[in-house]
Amino acid sequence: MIQSDGLNGDPSLVASERALTELRRGRAIAISDSLLEEPLLVAALETADAGLVSKLRGSSALPLLLALTAERGQALGLQTVAGHPLMLQLDPAMSDVAIADLSHDWLAGHWRAALADATPLAPSPDRRSAAALQLAKRARLLPALILATPTLQPQGHDVLGVRVADLERFEALQGDDLLRVSEARVPLKDCEDSRLVLFRERRDGTEHVAVMVGQPDISLPVPLRLHSACLTGDLLGSLRCDCGEQLSSAVERLAAAGGGLLLYLAQEGRGIGLANKLRAYQLQDSGFDTIDADLQLGFTADERTYDVAAAMLRQLNIPAVRMLTNSPQKVRALREAGITVADIGALAPTPNPHNVRYIRTKQQRAGHFHAGVEEPT
Repeated sequence: MIQSDGLNGDPSLVASERALTELRRGRAIAISDSLLEEPLLVAALETADAGLVSKLRGSSALPLLLALTAERGQALGLQTVAGHPLMLQLDPAMSDVAIADLSHDWLAGHWRAALADATPLAPSPDRRSAAALQLAKRARLLPALILATPTLQPQGHDVLGVRVADLERFEALQGDDLLRVSEARVPLKDCEDSRLVLFRERRDGTEHVAVMVGQPDISLPVPLRLHSACLTGDLLGSLRCDCGEQLSSAVERLAAAGGGLLLYLAQEGRGIGLANKLRAYQLQDSGFDTIDADLQLGFTADERTYDVAAAMLRQLNIPAVRMLTNSPQKVRALREAGITVADIGALAPTPNPHNVRYIRTKQQRAGHFHAGVEEPT
């Protein structure tokens, strides 16, 4: 790849942004860990078709590898090391179509059968595959990669090259990565005196919204709700979660307090994206709870971070807050980012036959604050 002279900004971050798009579009990228090391060809399992698999196979004298997270390996009953990618050497006899089809059925039992002839390799701290798995997560794809070691250096502009160091910098949110883009008065049902401010992350274009409810006094701790986007609950009124209820309840309470702030964060499905959330729902219907379903997919129990929320608060000149939340993780994250959390108020959920297990899991396994939930009648 031709390095920019700065016309398009930091060349390393530009390369990472393009690499994310390449994985989403079903194209391979080349990742190197140093100038002396041969690059690793990487494709996202979810978006690779049989034609790309065939080309990757033809580019390497070695069998193709499959890189998975340690969480996914544990779900498959394989030996893993926490924090290290799991590498499986695929059976050379496995067809290109069969490899490309692996992402279509993520249930562990079927996967064990499909990979019966794959050979697990000894866990190793491979920075290239680890960085690529994190990139796949940021692209909201399944964290699974097809890897090939090319016999020749990728030529020309057909394969985008990126360094591990660039991808690691891409993951680290910088103070100027968040742009305050636009704002407008938007009357809400529960508070007509409301204003929306849109923020955009430079690195991948993700957009978050600050909803200023009323006229809060920013010289005092501002009532605050951090709310992760939930299309199914917030927009469609899904009964599988309590997100929509929390959203409307938070706006009501912020208005009743004389004003406050709701940060609506683009972190669907605890940070795994809508497609993966629907996959998790399928696993929940098979008996897994909401946390174990995410682990089965290869994610951690919660992929969200709140650096962007702290950055939004700083740009809004709000140094101290009173949080409306049931999540100790959110409180801890803001405090670690230098935001003063002066008070915490829980949001009581309303259980129904579809979400009572979800609510209990958040209480019992994620340590959420709200009181015990009675079985719905």
